Amino acid sequence: MDERRTSKTTIQHVLLGLNFLVTTRALCDNAESFLFVATRVLSGIIKWKTTKGCKLMLIRKKSVLSSVLIALIVVICALLGPTPFRQNVSADISSVSVTPMIEGSDVTDRFQLIVKPGQTRKITVSFTNFGSSPITLAVVPRNAATSGEGKIVYSRDVSAGDSKLRYAFKDITKRKYVKMDPQQTKDVTFTLKIPQEKFIGLLMGGLYIYDQQQGEAAGTVAVPVWLTETNRAVGGSLVLTGIETDAINQQPYVFVNLANTQPGIMKNVVVYMKIQRKGILEWMNLGLKPMTADLNYDNVAPNSIMPVGFNQKQTPIKAGKYVVDGTAKTGKTKWKFGGTFNISKAQADKVNKASKNLIYDYTWAYLLGILALFILIIIVVLFIHRSLRYKPRHLATRTATRQRRQKQAPNRKKGR
Repeated sequence: MDERRTSKTTIQHVLLGLNFLVTTRALCDNAESFLFVATRVLSGIIKWKTTKGCKLMLIRKKSVLSSVLIALIVVICALLGPTPFRQNVSADISSVSVTPMIEGSDVTDRFQLIVKPGQTRKITVSFTNFGSSPITLAVVPRNAATSGEGKIVYSRDVSAGDSKLRYAFKDITKRKYVKMDPQQTKDVTFTLKIPQEKFIGLLMGGLYIYDQQQGEAAGTVAVPVWLTETNRAVGGSLVLTGIETDAINQQPYVFVNLANTQPGIMKNVVVYMKIQRKGILEWMNLGLKPMTADLNYDNVAPNSIMPVGFNQKQTPIKAGKYVVDGTAKTGKTKWKFGGTFNISKAQADKVNKASKNLIYDYTWAYLLGILALFILIIIVVLFIHRSLRYKPRHLATRTATRQRRQKQAPNRKKGR
């Protein structure tokens, strides 16, 4: 009986191991993470949380034989090649740990520094490559920007003077490239040179990090670096700066750009915006329809552009004048915007070429064809009318001449 129970228990454990491996195969990104999790199974103390929020808990294995069988299954699955695992020979940003080395502060996800004019400060960031391949990280200083979803991002290259920005973070510290071997950790120090002239409000910078070889599309990490001299909050102020066009995910967009021109964060900004092309077809209600946007921005970065996007989807961008009208509100403060802006043919063509599945409007061609046909009909009618009006007179003249000649003919014979 004991042997049967042992065999039954062993089979159950093997089946449990197989079930676990199938699940782990679907959740793990690569062979390293799979082997790591599967090896932890053999110790019988796993409580593994995946990045998808799933939890797998396994009981302690009592049978040595079942543990050996599971170990064999793990090894076989690991050696099967490309079927169980996603193949990725190059390092990915997801395999890198980035930790700001912060001391004496309750805030651990960013640097918050109170600085003085002309001061030099140093910050340290720890990088660890958990991948199996070498990696070179580009660490680029950027100012905080505002995304179309109302998030703080560091993906845009901002220069001094943009949105009345006094100092660009890229002028305070320099970019660096961090080369790491597999399983290597490096602590990198960045020197911040604070401007000589005093500034008010918040200078919101950050270290924007990505794999130099794969580029930003493979993933990015940002370490915020917030600098202030007064440690006093400053409110924001919005102005309408213009419109621009761009192709996002191969779809044409028109952006109405609002700018926070003050060195302070804005929160919970509600924007209503309307944009309409000004043209003959639009006046005849045959062209582009007015577009509206009603958006909520959780955060707006200091001295940054706040883009209000209009997805044209399958409608190509048309060159011409566009009328913008809208409002923005945060708390009790409200702004009203309005203006007329131009989209050039070069701008429209560039975005349309970068977009796909566009449906072009040939209303102008139809109207011109109808107009040409109408003019042709008028010409034909006038020609026919003129022909019918003057043809009887010509016939009458010819008949009268013939009759006159016939009367004159006998008189000529008598005269002879």
